[in-house]
Amino acid sequence: MSHFVMRRTVAVVGAAAVVALGLGAGGGSAVAAPASATVSSDNVKVTKSVTPGSVGRGATVTYTSVFEVTNATDRRLNKITDVHPAGFEYVPGSAKVTASGLFTGPSTTPVTPELDDAGNRLSVSGTWLLTDRPTAWDKDVTFEVTYRVPDAAAAGTFDSGLAFDVATWNASQVFNPMGVNVSVESRDIATATVLSGPGAATVGTAVSLQATVAPAPGGGTVQFTDGGTAIGDPVTVVDGRATLTHTFDSVGDHEITAEFSGSDRHSASTSKALTTTVSLTDEGTGGGTGGGTGSAGSLGSLFAS
Repeated sequence: MSHFVMRRTVAVVGAAAVVALGLGAGGGSAVAAPASATVSSDNVKVTKSVTPGSVGRGATVTYTSVFEVTNATDRRLNKITDVHPAGFEYVPGSAKVTASGLFTGPSTTPVTPELDDAGNRLSVSGTWLLTDRPTAWDKDVTFEVTYRVPDAAAAGTFDSGLAFDVATWNASQVFNPMGVNVSVESRDIATATVLSGPGAATVGTAVSLQATVAPAPGGGTVQFTDGGTAIGDPVTVVDGRATLTHTFDSVGDHEITAEFSGSDRHSASTSKALTTTVSLTDEGTGGGTGGGTGSAGSLGSLFAS
């Protein structure tokens, strides 16, 4: 089993000390740091970058690592390991390697990574040529991978790392943390969620529940609840609104709320409860959903007379 060595030069100001693989990519800090860094081991140089450098929750970031040799000695990469911030979610199908053969130009190939969520890393294996010989032109290797920032991510600046294996070298080259940072923005935009729906309904008849989130966020979901129990799946917010069609299966007063998850810089919020009185028959209304509609916060107008 190969061990890790740290024979390297780091070309980034203030780079943190190297720690064990997978442990340096989860902590936040108050000060933003570079979105790219260059490191080297022997004659292999690699530059890793992240785009964008500042991002909201639910968005995606792409890390790109470019490998090259600095003299005429060829190298072959056998394995590339990307260390990402804790909790970042790999976007399936996003991993790809661009490489060249000795007599062929560059081509891009999708690769299937081995995921290690507990270690906050993923790895790809293959045989990729690095050469700088005059007869072969420059043949670099580029590894690209995209992650989704989780909705529950904390705000802050998060580092990442990298490791790679080279044929004939007896150890993995580890650069973690590497000083390639992404900033997760604070949720500093307060929201208000207002729920509207019928004040009365009948068992077995579908009704519409609508949540309006203001100011309108750029995503997120709304979970409708009945007495604290989720009803239906979370509904995606589009143009500030989320609508659920629901059928009550029991009589009595139902306390309905709408819970907005938060998204990008928009904070989470929960509506006031809306009371819907459900009966077995449509008493005195002549319609399927009973006594009209109302909004949470104006409960006096919600009950059927």
